[in-house]
Amino acid sequence: MVRGVHKKIIEVADTQNEFFERAILIVKEGFRDEDPERLRQKAGDYVSHMGNVALARRKKARFLRNAGKVLVGVMAGVALVLLALFWI
Repeated sequence: MVRGVHKKIIEVADTQNEFFERAILIVKEGFRDEDPERLRQKAGDYVSHMGNVALARRKKARFLRNAGKVLVGVMAGVALVLLALFWI
């Protein structure tokens, strides 16, 4: 839910984010005379997009960590097989 559009700032009360309760956006100088309803819509879209970007980054970081663990495991397995082959 977007709350209160003022001349210079917009407060987004419902960020749809588990960490942040609300966001305060400062309207650029050239857009202060824009339709208040359009500003509310743009503010809601922007804050919602920010949450999606953060989620995508967390998923990417988790994927890379898991891929790194798998790669280390594979390398250890290959090293053990090579040691066994050359040892015999």
